[in-house]
Amino acid sequence: MYLGDIHGGFNIINQYIKMYGLKDLDIIQVGDFGVGFNTFEKELRNLKMTNDVLEKNNIHLWAIRGNHDHKPYFDNDPFSLSNIHLLKDYTVLNLAGKNILCIGGAVSVDRKWRITKKQESGNFNNTIGHESWWPDEVFELDRDKLGSFRDINIVVTHTCPHYCPPDNTFGFGPFVEGIIKETGDKELRTDLLVERQQVTDAFVILKMNNDIEYNYHGHFHRSDLTIYDGTKYRLLGVNELWEERYEE
Repeated sequence: MYLGDIHGGFNIINQYIKMYGLKDLDIIQVGDFGVGFNTFEKELRNLKMTNDVLEKNNIHLWAIRGNHDHKPYFDNDPFSLSNIHLLKDYTVLNLAGKNILCIGGAVSVDRKWRITKKQESGNFNNTIGHESWWPDEVFELDRDKLGSFRDINIVVTHTCPHYCPPDNTFGFGPFVEGIIKETGDKELRTDLLVERQQVTDAFVILKMNNDIEYNYHGHFHRSDLTIYDGTKYRLLGVNELWEERYEE
């Protein structure tokens, strides 16, 4: 199963488990898990409550990083919980007979709103629980790693290639343009376009040596499906839980 952005709303996981009687399965969360905005101690307490429910029902939750996540937590998961796993970029999971490549990260359109006064002065020495934006949030294109993968069936990313919605070919919508006008973040348009091209490049490289059946991603807070070059790209909305029925 796959879960869209939850932005720290961990209780939605508990609700789904109770609502649908979920047991004995894996859930992959597609980023914007929402860790890093509280102190480590408070974050651990919140995650531990959900972990206890997951453990009781033999469910493992695998989360990639979004742009609303503290990257070091995913580079080296400090929580060490039994059933919640924060995944480093380019981790490959083998679940339900599928090899699943997981790559997080994205540009925040609201980055200028979230940057703190300390960061504006050039001080990026992060204190967890007191910052709300991190410069290492972005998607990282590693061509060498991508070229080395074989037998990958599914790719999970936070954002998506340029041929998936939203279509930015002719510019950005009023929401993004409004942010640019209000914050003066003139580099945002370029950064967003470059990132979408980087994710596109990632799939081009992967498809040279792998038959990619599915991609699951979030970030854009809506649901959609794109079929392109033999791959199904499924965009998950906020809190959306999706179960794919794979063909034997």
